[in-house]
Amino acid sequence: MTGAAPPAAHTPAAMRAVLALILAAAGVAGGGCGEERGDASRTTPTPVGAAPALDPRAVATTSVSLADYRLDVTEPRVSRAGRIAVEVINDGVVRHALALDGPAGTVRTPVLVPGERATLSVALPQGTYRWYCPVADHEQRGMVGRLRVAE
Repeated sequence: MTGAAPPAAHTPAAMRAVLALILAAAGVAGGGCGEERGDASRTTPTPVGAAPALDPRAVATTSVSLADYRLDVTEPRVSRAGRIAVEVINDGVVRHALALDGPAGTVRTPVLVPGERATLSVALPQGTYRWYCPVADHEQRGMVGRLRVAE
C-alpha cells in the first residue's frame, strides 16, 4: 500500500471538520457553565406576601432586616417590658432566620427565603437579650446582636 492515498477520513480537511464539530458540541454543552452569565448572577429579593400580623397584645414593637451576614435593626431598644413583637424580613439573597434567647428559652422564626417575612412575639422583662441568625455559620459571620428592653 505504498504510495496509496490516505483514507478520506484521515485527510487534513476531514480532520479539521471533525475537530470543528467536537469544539462546537463542547461549546453548546458547556454554554451554561461559562463566566458569561448575563442577568443570571443578579438577584433582587422581592417580598413574598404581606407582612404577618403583629400580636395585638404587644406593648412594643421593633423590626430587623436579615441582610447577608448582618442584622439591620431599626430600633435595638424597646422602651417597655412585656410582650414584644419583632417584625423580621429576609432582605438577603440566601436563606436566614432569627433566633432570640429569652428568659423562657430560645424562640425563632422559621427559615426564611429571600423576601419572606415573619414575626416573633415574646414576653421579655427588662434586660438585654441576644438575637442572631441560627442558620449554618451565619452567627459566626456577623449575624448577631442585642435587643435591649426597658433599659
